[in-house]
Amino acid sequence: MTTPIVLLVLLVGCDAPTPTETSPPTLESQTLLTLQRFYEDDASEQLDTLIDLVADEVGEDAGGFYFDALEPEDVEMFEHSDAAIWEHTTGCAVFSKMRGTVADYAKSVPEPDQSFPDPSYQLWTREITGGTEADFLAGGDLDTWNQIEKDGVGFSVAYGMHKDYRWHGDTLAMISLVPEGEQPADAFSTELVVGFTIELWTPIDGTMVWYNGSWTEIESPLDEDAVEIEGWLDLLIAGTIDYFEGTETHVMGEEVVE
Repeated sequence: MTTPIVLLVLLVGCDAPTPTETSPPTLESQTLLTLQRFYEDDASEQLDTLIDLVADEVGEDAGGFYFDALEPEDVEMFEHSDAAIWEHTTGCAVFSKMRGTVADYAKSVPEPDQSFPDPSYQLWTREITGGTEADFLAGGDLDTWNQIEKDGVGFSVAYGMHKDYRWHGDTLAMISLVPEGEQPADAFSTELVVGFTIELWTPIDGTMVWYNGSWTEIESPLDEDAVEIEGWLDLLIAGTIDYFEGTETHVMGEEVVE
């Protein structure tokens, strides 16, 4: 999940702070409601509520919160793998203030190669499946299909992802849905079983804020007893912040340092 991770699932290390508390219930519940209502005609009021909560919670430094696992009825409106184990759907929210404007970041959305945020993306291709680039940059909807292959320290993961974009005033709202991860190619691969993410690029007090709220299920070849849920969440949060920073570097026209 923005992902993401993701959203996307972004399991890479960084020095960013990890969360020390669970998410405010209203933030978690309103992110879930936004996910559920994203495609509805009356989603605007729900987006306003989430934007206000993000404005209340965002700090000067990037950081995040933990979310509780999903229940199957939470996402019954979306296609997903029958193999999902819902108590394993780890969730988190990540906030960060970014350089540049929402319009600057929107220009990167239609690019067919989305692997720019992080060298661990061996592949991230994007196909526009609904709308056009010109209409999107003028304020229209955009739907995309993304094929992703990512390597990390001791793992690899491949999956397909719907990522769709909706303008809400000067905010760009995004939903990412991983209907079913690809089966691991070998015993050292990791499977992203399902993923559900809501993101916002929104101006708050003159600064663009990136918000990512996501739930994912990851099946790892590691001994499950040796991997605490909080450990996965810390990796997800750190990796999402890396994804934010890599995208910012690309949008600002700076050189990526590997």
